[in-house]
Amino acid sequence: MNQQWLTILMSKGIELEQNLRQQLQTAKEGLKSQLEDRGIRLSAADLAALLEEVSPKASHAALSYALDIVRPFSAGMGLRISRLSDTQVEMVIPSRTRNFTETNHMHEGAITTAAIEAAKLLWMRHAPIGNFEITVTRLESEFFKEQSEDCRVRMELPETTREVVLAELRDHREAKAEAELKVFDNNEQAVAELRLNLSFKHTPVIG
Repeated sequence: MNQQWLTILMSKGIELEQNLRQQLQTAKEGLKSQLEDRGIRLSAADLAALLEEVSPKASHAALSYALDIVRPFSAGMGLRISRLSDTQVEMVIPSRTRNFTETNHMHEGAITTAAIEAAKLLWMRHAPIGNFEITVTRLESEFFKEQSEDCRVRMELPETTREVVLAELRDHREAKAEAELKVFDNNEQAVAELRLNLSFKHTPVIG
């Protein structure tokens, strides 16, 4: 699986290959051992987290490509990761035809999809070892203006919320949490706000 992911990412173009060649060579053995120690297969979030220590820019580029490859619903949207840490994520929705309405404004569905992807991505950075599932059980949205250029979806994850959820997963293997995401244009004007109710389920690795 590791080699398959590396092959997919390296085949996505000369630019990505040039950006990642040196970093991947350096991180290759560490990537393999860390994944084996954690008992998980390589995922988009794992790839970003492991590459981030080598090069944050390369990590974001790799993760952005991976989102466009392996997410069936959002494939082709061109979602880009511009910021990713343990407590924050920023995802860019590009102004492309696929993401627009017939009046050339950002589609509400594109904004909603990006918000869900961003929330799941941030939470996946803290996934416990084993099978970790995230489900959206409720969504509320408010749209303030029509947008014909790029949008930026942002979310912050408070440490207290993260620790409460992880503790509940350890004790009960299930947990719930709310997430608030805000969407801005390139001039930092508010475009939309979304609130998600998330349900988490964790199945630990046996043995």
